[in-house]
Amino acid sequence: MAKRLTIEILVMVALGLLVGLLGPFGTFGAPPAQRMLVWVIWLLAGYLLFRPTNVVAGWLCEATGLPHFAGKLLALVVASVPLTLIVTMMVTHLSFAHVLRWRGFWTMYLYIVVIAVVASAVMAAVFGRAGPSAATPDPVPSSPAPASAPAAAVPTLPLPPGFGPVLALKGEDHYVRIIGEGREELVLMRMRDAIGRLGERDGLRIHRSWWVAKDAIKAVRRDGRTAVITLRSGHEAPVARDMMPHLRAAGWL
Repeated sequence: MAKRLTIEILVMVALGLLVGLLGPFGTFGAPPAQRMLVWVIWLLAGYLLFRPTNVVAGWLCEATGLPHFAGKLLALVVASVPLTLIVTMMVTHLSFAHVLRWRGFWTMYLYIVVIAVVASAVMAAVFGRAGPSAATPDPVPSSPAPASAPAAAVPTLPLPPGFGPVLALKGEDHYVRIIGEGREELVLMRMRDAIGRLGERDGLRIHRSWWVAKDAIKAVRRDGRTAVITLRSGHEAPVARDMMPHLRAAGWL
């Protein structure tokens, strides 16, 4: 996670320098160094607001089943309001009370939303290219496999020695949290790729963000038209509504 946060901050700084060089939204009149510095500060301030808001939106999507895109958009719309207040007060030197009555406030808000969408698209492009091969490359055999070995072995999850059986997988943005007996590992990998590396492990993908091993289930409780699975590790995994028939067919309910 520290590596990702560092990369995100560096991306914001680089984007701030680029946007400051271009000088959009009436900022081109300032000296280049000044406007680049100002845009870097604004984007970093926006990052401090958008990052936690985006995490909360992710939790909301996981709990309600909202599409991931809708959660991202909601986070941008909500976090742009306090950022607009900060930027407007810096630009106009107005007090907080006067900023709310300033006629150009919502125009500035629209500018902030546009920049936020661009920054989000850049971030998605950066981390979208950093697939599982960039973080945990599949091992390449240095010598031919024995004649008795299968022709193409299924790549395994990048886990430390002694990790034990995988109880569940939880998708967290571009990462997957691998849950074991009292241990967890966070790896940069797509959810479907992580599931593909489980081999013959008996389990089901019960939610867009959750895969659960059958022998890891401690209890299943109904929650309205859906269900919640409690694992031996103590984690609780929500079941997507469209997965309920699959759980019944597998005898989990």
